[in-house]
Amino acid sequence: MHRILPSALVLFVAMFGSTNLVAADQLPLSQQSGIWRYSITSPTDDWVKLDFDDNSWTTGVAPFGFGELGLKTITHAFREGEAVPVTTYFRTEFEASPGLPKGILRLKIRVDDGFAAFLNGVEVYRWNVPSGTLTSDTLATTPLSAPDEQLFQQFEFSPDSLRAGRNVMAIEVHQINNRSTDLYLDASWSWHSRTMANLAQAVGEARVMSMAFNSMHKVSELTKIPDGFLDGGREMQIDEFGFTVSDREILRVDRTQDCALQKHLEYAGSAEIVSLNEVDRATHIARYIDRLMTPTEGRESCEPRSELLADRYASREVLIGDVCQLCGAGVCRHRALLFKLMADEAGLSCALVRGNYGNAGHLSGHTWNELLLTEKKRVVVDVMNPQPDYYFPAVGEKSLRHYLTVAGTEKYAVGQ
Repeated sequence: MHRILPSALVLFVAMFGSTNLVAADQLPLSQQSGIWRYSITSPTDDWVKLDFDDNSWTTGVAPFGFGELGLKTITHAFREGEAVPVTTYFRTEFEASPGLPKGILRLKIRVDDGFAAFLNGVEVYRWNVPSGTLTSDTLATTPLSAPDEQLFQQFEFSPDSLRAGRNVMAIEVHQINNRSTDLYLDASWSWHSRTMANLAQAVGEARVMSMAFNSMHKVSELTKIPDGFLDGGREMQIDEFGFTVSDREILRVDRTQDCALQKHLEYAGSAEIVSLNEVDRATHIARYIDRLMTPTEGRESCEPRSELLADRYASREVLIGDVCQLCGAGVCRHRALLFKLMADEAGLSCALVRGNYGNAGHLSGHTWNELLLTEKKRVVVDVMNPQPDYYFPAVGEKSLRHYLTVAGTEKYAVGQ
């Protein structure tokens, strides 16, 4: 990938201007209820409009579909060999506050096979369906295979049809044929101050810390990571204005907009966790993250899955809580950043560290954590390569000889 140098970042800002950020407490969308109404029969043409009467439709919660695992609402009584409706229709309501600031809406959706989405009667996005008029008999364009049928994707659209107060999102899902053996829909949307096509930017304290971690490769246990912090890996380049590029996805910390991260932090700060001693707290959090970010195939499948993020979202922001939905796993830098955030929430003294792992014959980039325990003992937590029973080796132990600095020198000398 051709990388933009910091000087080019400055030129970009000079040419196109920076984007005003929206304060967290000004985000205009209320929490979505998760309640949808759906129909497997073709409705009237006005079904996408705000005032359409959908009281006769069936009510359910996402994920919707049939023939898939993890569904909460089964939409069809499917029987092998029998025809199924080509199109299924969904509607849900949500609230928006008045005085909406400038921004975009980001749709996060997992769908099988194709869809068209409408906001208050206006089509805002379609994917894997033909152009032109869609009918109940319109087939999806391309049959899906992994990972597109298994993972969430992100699409952005203009909020021009959004209104203060009650809004309706309508989504029609189209099958590849009427003999399809499965259907899936799960979707949410959120307000963002700028599009993913813009350069990622960290401002204020988040800019300072993002730049420090990018150059020093460590966030101390004395420092908590602020919202807006960006990590695009060691190849990330960030200029004096906080504009950032990378050959990988750029992880963003945002406790206000990241619903998944909120749940992780609630667990870390729960009475169940904070009542434990330091080591047990860290062990519970490490196990939690390992379960969350390891697919059923095992940790060895995490790296190829994470490459999906690099392919699809290079130089684009990805919320740390969205990683598992967008790629189905998490590698060391995803796990270590989340561990740092959760450890801070649990009252642990935790550092985020970046370096290498291996030996002179084979080195690979790696990210892990350090814990400073009350008795001033420093231990290493590696959620990507956990020790048996999640034992945390202390600095100076022989098992840490493979942890190296970014320069390739030994990080934890024996007897240190």
